Amino acid sequence: MKITRWYRWLVIAAVVMVIAVALRLCGFGQEIETQSPGEEIDATLTLQTVTLEQPDEDGQLLWKLKADSVNYSPDSQRAELKNLEGEFFQDGEVTYIVEADEGEVRQNGEVLYLMGNLVAASPERELVLESERLKWLPKQDRLVMGEFEEGQFEAGEFEAIDAPVVLHDSGVENLAETAFPIESAVEQPVEASLASFEAPPVKGFNEQVEAVAKIMTVLSADNRVELSGGVIAKSKAEPWMTFTSQSLVWLTEQAEIEANQPLKVEQYEEKTYQTLTDRVSGNEGRVDLAENVVTLQDAVRLDALTQPLRVESELAVWDVDAQQVVMDSPVQIIQPQQRVNASADKANVDLGKEIIYLTGNVRAIGEEKDSRLTADQVRWQTGSQDVEATGNVTYVQARDPDVSLVGTRAVGNLDRGTVVVTGGEGGSERGGQVSIEIVPDE
Repeated sequence: MKITRWYRWLVIAAVVMVIAVALRLCGFGQEIETQSPGEEIDATLTLQTVTLEQPDEDGQLLWKLKADSVNYSPDSQRAELKNLEGEFFQDGEVTYIVEADEGEVRQNGEVLYLMGNLVAASPERELVLESERLKWLPKQDRLVMGEFEEGQFEAGEFEAIDAPVVLHDSGVENLAETAFPIESAVEQPVEASLASFEAPPVKGFNEQVEAVAKIMTVLSADNRVELSGGVIAKSKAEPWMTFTSQSLVWLTEQAEIEANQPLKVEQYEEKTYQTLTDRVSGNEGRVDLAENVVTLQDAVRLDALTQPLRVESELAVWDVDAQQVVMDSPVQIIQPQQRVNASADKANVDLGKEIIYLTGNVRAIGEEKDSRLTADQVRWQTGSQDVEATGNVTYVQARDPDVSLVGTRAVGNLDRGTVVVTGGEGGSERGGQVSIEIVPDE
């Protein structure tokens, strides 16, 4: 049976019910006579293998569903569907192909609820959503999936449920303030981080990204997916990255992820997501999935876990493919194993070559020999601890031996405590070049 308009289907259902009641009155009078006066006649109508269609005011389809059975109750003005499949439309075009175990049609077809083994696939954007609950508001172009409350989204507003998913021991609530132990974090299994992928309230994925959250709201016309209630997403191709936040926006056509609250981006060595290599976090950020560029701002922190190294700033742009992190605002750097701290106006971190380029008011402190190096620019090889400083160089070392030098250029090694300073002021009466090498006592 195919019904082409929702109200027409209701009328037909009502007519059939009237006929059914009349037959019972005429043909089964003896049975009626035996009923008690207070006993009501069941007014529920059940139809088998029905196709329901709902057009808008212009006659364009909003949705079409085919179900094995439809149970309609005029008292509640709801239709209950079993084993259904169908299509959702916008402007006459198919936006989603859906299937589910059960469904309900409410408010004269303006609200649909689907439940159980839900799959909603968008053929145009190759986006697939999986969950146990779905709400479709066709006139608002709003599809909601996950653990939403019954009255949510009726008026079209987006209301997140605040229920964070714990992704590490520290969770994600105070992401920018969390002190990650970088000394022993060279290999951190990610099972705890990705545990929510095992049985998520709702999962969404395309060829680039797979994401899980408590609630996903999709606005088809804007190619916009809003995720909330503790979100983690991961890339489905190299570079292997995860994106964690309490809520974020996924722009599927633009291939971007945006977050206006703490966002954490992590890179892993391989597809198994077992070996964590680099982590960047900030209070808000954006990810260009097409170019693999991450931009974070406000309380930004970079953890290069294989070195290990920590860099803090207010702005960072991470080109993941090039393994470059540019920080064009004052930076603080900590290398805990070597007990070295540094600061500068700007920094460019080459994660692949393990080199940091520091620019403007550079100041480095080595705790091992109580040394201080200042310069306009410094090239710091964090693996070997080789440094090259240029411009207004000063080097002060409190012990092994005790020295203080000034020059235009310095080259040395922080681990060995050797420094060569050139271009100093005290080499001769005529200001000729000086080369001084500092070698620690045996």
